Amino acid sequence: MKKNLRIVSAAAAALLAVAPVAASAVSVNAADSSAVTTATNTAATNNNVSLNLNGAGDTANNAANTVNVSSNFSLNAPVKDTNNNVTANATLGGELTATLNGTTVSASLADAAQDVTVSEGKTNFYSYNKDTKKVENKLNDVVAGNDYTLTLTNMGFSFGSSMKNKTITVKVAKGATLNGKTGDVQVTLDQYGNATGLTYTQTLHAYNQSVTNAVYFINVNSGTTETKGTWMTLANDGKLNVSSVLDSLTKQYEAVQYSKNAFNKINISTTPADVTAELKKAGVDVDASGNFTAPDTFTVTLNAKSDVNGKTASLPVVVTVPNGKVTTVPSQPKTIMHNAYFYDKNAKRVGTDKLTRYNSVTVSPKTTTINGKAYYEVVENGKLSGKFINADNIDGTKRTLKHNAYVYASSKKRANKVVLKKGETVTTYGGSYTFKNGKKYYKIGNDTKKTYVKVANFD
Repeated sequence: MKKNLRIVSAAAAALLAVAPVAASAVSVNAADSSAVTTATNTAATNNNVSLNLNGAGDTANNAANTVNVSSNFSLNAPVKDTNNNVTANATLGGELTATLNGTTVSASLADAAQDVTVSEGKTNFYSYNKDTKKVENKLNDVVAGNDYTLTLTNMGFSFGSSMKNKTITVKVAKGATLNGKTGDVQVTLDQYGNATGLTYTQTLHAYNQSVTNAVYFINVNSGTTETKGTWMTLANDGKLNVSSVLDSLTKQYEAVQYSKNAFNKINISTTPADVTAELKKAGVDVDASGNFTAPDTFTVTLNAKSDVNGKTASLPVVVTVPNGKVTTVPSQPKTIMHNAYFYDKNAKRVGTDKLTRYNSVTVSPKTTTINGKAYYEVVENGKLSGKFINADNIDGTKRTLKHNAYVYASSKKRANKVVLKKGETVTTYGGSYTFKNGKKYYKIGNDTKKTYVKVANFD
């Protein structure tokens, strides 16, 4: 569940929990004074940027009230010609994101223009002048490759009165601080369930936007680029170690970026903690030492980001462990004979996606009866997905003809000279189709031929 930011004054936030309104991520262009002015005028009337997590807190279990804070802020340096004239303006943009118990809210830089500063030492390149009530934008003076400090002041969280006087834990992403502290920061809410006046900082690396080359992953063994990797290993007494696995993968795969007639190596940012989180999300327990019982297959995603232009790349690596714990469930491929929707365990439709006829789907070998009907459960990545398909769309239903019947290819054309006799059993697939003549037909024959029989012949 994702909500957007609501900017509220400190007084208003203290009085009531307001519903969030739409706020998109907007880049601030060094030459776009109208965009800056709009953002400034919006923020100038407020004293607090509040990330509204009202209703997301767990008042019964304070340990669950851990807010994960991260950002995707980016700074692109200007492009200049040989005479130092700007040919492409610097840009600054992105969002600050907070997630708690499945609820995510975000604040864009444009929303918080009054409270954003970009600096290097004592020099400000982007800041709000309280006297003129305008943003002072000197982003075209930043230099590609240099690091700058982004400071977001007067930020806060709003949880609603049910969380009054509670203490929350804010987990700040690596390289950032909250009120000058890193890692897990304890924040006590006021009597209205709010935390205000907080200061968030992080380092921004100025990227060179004149470089447009992408980042790729290369298999060191073959020298080829890959978008999906594979690696096989054996478990030691059924166990593997997160750090060891990651070390082996980064020896087999390198991230590179082509520049100046050469491939430059890019640091892979994936950490053992990232691998641990990915394993836990897949249901694999990892102990404090990074050891885990190895499943027969699992995925580790390698990530890399260029320090030159900020381009990113990800490589999912499927790890196969022949002597690992078997985790895949029995499955079989089946051909869909009639367009089919997905259903949950209660036969309620899931989303609007559907499988089209004559395509293959992997399902469990046995059907499951739900509300008197047979369904196949879809198997994805060797695991039961919780999504079901009506078996009638795959195996069909045996019906007895009550009249002699022709087989049609369309409402006006017969498919062949066959005449199906009264009393004969015929397998039909899925629901009926209504042809141009207004009459209903069932698909027969487990093939892609246009073979249909009138529904009326079975009534």
